[in-house]
Amino acid sequence: MKKILHVLKIILLSAAVFLLVLAAGLTIYNRIKFSGFYKSRTIIAKNPGLWDNYVTQGLTYNDNKNYFATCGYMKNGKTSRIYTVERDSQKISCYELLSEAKPFTGHAGGLQYADGKFYLANGEEGLYIFSAEELKADSSKIEIGTPVKMNDIVCAFVFVDRDFIYTGEFAHEPYYICKHPVTHNNTVHTALMGKYAKNDVSKPVAYYSLPDKVQGFATDAEGNIYLSTSWGLSPSCFLFYSKDSVIKMNENYNGVPLYFLGDPTSVLFAPSFSEDLDIVDGKIISCTEGASNKYIIGKFYFDYYISALKTDVFKESK
Repeated sequence: MKKILHVLKIILLSAAVFLLVLAAGLTIYNRIKFSGFYKSRTIIAKNPGLWDNYVTQGLTYNDNKNYFATCGYMKNGKTSRIYTVERDSQKISCYELLSEAKPFTGHAGGLQYADGKFYLANGEEGLYIFSAEELKADSSKIEIGTPVKMNDIVCAFVFVDRDFIYTGEFAHEPYYICKHPVTHNNTVHTALMGKYAKNDVSKPVAYYSLPDKVQGFATDAEGNIYLSTSWGLSPSCFLFYSKDSVIKMNENYNGVPLYFLGDPTSVLFAPSFSEDLDIVDGKIISCTEGASNKYIIGKFYFDYYISALKTDVFKESK
């Protein structure tokens, strides 16, 4: 019996040493490979729920109540969630999502706060638009209502500025097939993003043809565009398009002006599994799903945080 216990101790100790070496190796590797990202980022909050089968998808900031909010689905198929993290105290709150009083288990791919409302992207269903006041301190649940169909856009992400709502698709064949082919200079994109007036989501005022693997979108006051792209263990890419690099196509799409995002002005590489974007105080905020219990690997290089990046870093990177 003592011999068996001794062997078990050796096995456990060896496993612990292996995990420590793996964590150290991945951390060093990422710090070197993505040095531009790590030199530029500032950690601003925890990315909550990563040890509780929650898989982060959406990210936004409530500038009225001063908290960050993420949305996502559960690895075990249970009710999807929104987490809030207060900016000053870092207090974390968790809310389960209800749609017409029933548990909502959707993908919850993107989240935006604007003018007292949340906008939650959920694929072919469209956008759920609901009052931020539904997040009550005395409740652990939030009613998100019913979705608004955004024409034929499969809503993978969402961004809202002063006047417009932007929501678009995630393409990566053969796993995620989009059906909006647009060609420019022999480059074919199949994913589409619609730009809608806040007071009329019945038809977009413009379409944008997007590259593959877009997880998040943001645009600043100057009209520059930022994309977060990722898939699996491949490096994440933050793509920056200056306003002048966005291509206005000669033809319209379904009677609506069409723009094409071709070669980005610059690219900033980052660790795998990047997700949604928002702009806070002139900085791009982002987080990943890599340290969730679904993907795990991000735990080994301590990818537990919401980060902020100055927009200048995108203009300086190549």
